[in-house]
Amino acid sequence: MALIGVFALAACGLNLAETPAPSGPLPTALASLTPAIAGTRAALDAALRAGAQVGLEDALEGYRPAEPPVFVFAPRGVFKVRLPNDPNRLYVVAYSFPNGAAAAEAGRQAAAFYAGGPALVQFPADTRFALSQVGEVLVFTAWSPASTSDQATAQGAFDVIRAFGQAIPVSP
Repeated sequence: MALIGVFALAACGLNLAETPAPSGPLPTALASLTPAIAGTRAALDAALRAGAQVGLEDALEGYRPAEPPVFVFAPRGVFKVRLPNDPNRLYVVAYSFPNGAAAAEAGRQAAAFYAGGPALVQFPADTRFALSQVGEVLVFTAWSPASTSDQATAQGAFDVIRAFGQAIPVSP
């Protein structure tokens, strides 16, 4: 009897194998940065130049790391660290929230997400995470030492990013 019901639905033109489309577009990197993200980007670029002798540039190619639900619809800026010998290995995402309290709560949720569960299978096993808060902005990067050919420079840049702003510990 159930089989007859499936055939009847198929005859009506319903395709049960199709999944519905998402209800709205997912945000991509902003074409024009919010003032909070732009200020954070400028400060991080200066910190990277002073501390690791590398700079930050806008990531024109698509990059979207695994992220907790609280990050999905947050406005963001996507950047990459200019590693001389490995330019596409260290991305930084800055997420903007309505205020510092909202960013702090999102940071707590993100730290829990990156410390366990889905994130542990979506990044290489040796991945290190840096998450910090600068006012209403959260700064995130994930770096896998085994996947870069410029480890010394990448390590120096990662250390600068990890120390930038108010660190939010991420530990499995």
